[in-house]
Amino acid sequence: MKKCIVNLAIAGIFSGLFISCSDDHLDTEGIDDTPTPIEADAFFEEHGQSLQAFTGDASSGFTVTGAGGTEISFPADAFVDEDGNIISGAVEIGIIEILTKKDLLLSGVATESNGQLLESGGELYIEALQNGETLYLNPANHHFGSNPVTVKLPRDTDIDPTDMILFNQGARWDDGLEDDSFTWLVFNESPDAMVQPYSYDFTIPNFGWINVDKFLNFPQDELTFVHVNLTAGSAGGLQDVAVLMVFENLNAVIGLNYDPVQEWFGTENFSVNPNLPIGEQIAVVIIAKNAQGDLYFDKQENLTITANALYTLTPQQATPQDIDWINNL
Repeated sequence: MKKCIVNLAIAGIFSGLFISCSDDHLDTEGIDDTPTPIEADAFFEEHGQSLQAFTGDASSGFTVTGAGGTEISFPADAFVDEDGNIISGAVEIGIIEILTKKDLLLSGVATESNGQLLESGGELYIEALQNGETLYLNPANHHFGSNPVTVKLPRDTDIDPTDMILFNQGARWDDGLEDDSFTWLVFNESPDAMVQPYSYDFTIPNFGWINVDKFLNFPQDELTFVHVNLTAGSAGGLQDVAVLMVFENLNAVIGLNYDPVQEWFGTENFSVNPNLPIGEQIAVVIIAKNAQGDLYFDKQENLTITANALYTLTPQQATPQDIDWINNL
């Protein structure tokens, strides 16, 4: 996962700048118009994509169908333990489906590969357990095996499927960068017959994360770095701060890393070259919580990326209107 979450309270970056006044939220008639707090953990539990649980018989094989419509078919004897022994009996399957910009925003699973922007056709996480022990994919049933696990991932027909390929998660190339987080790596550039009328059909190399994405391949001279800072004093005491960029015309969301020297968020930590396309329409968003666990939020939308643009956000207690905006992505 990308390290786009920081704890500004611990960093102390804005210490001394945060001012609290007892009458800040009184309107001209003396009525308290402070928003009703929205509990952050409850918000993510209700609106985020959590792990979905299933069970099946490893000996006979089975199919699971996620809430978003993803179908995964496991052949008989598709699971092994850490020593390579074939597993029989009941197994527990967990999956996470990331299919929309809302899912991308709330999951932190960003659409980039070593700094290059991707557009997502859908992302999927699979895990397998028996009696609490992690299981692995039988080599006979992986992508290059004789009887592979098959996936039908729902396809948004409004997204051009041209050039969609398979990625799985792996270590970022170093290149002297400080960011040692995971990124998306090309797994298969030519998946056979993957694009179907209403799904992407593919097989998997292992359990864990796999996705259907494509490189957008903007010319290098049309790319730039973009930065977001926070209004002085607005982030004091906030925790789990995530600043993200949502592309309005692409199924893509990028998380921005914090630079404590510049005191802004950007993408330099995971890309040595400018990587955001000039002219694309975006929204920039901050999601955080305070020490009491209340959700904080701000956004700027309908922005056009310009060279070296700098945007400013002011996190405040989230409102139902903010939740509606997220749900309508």
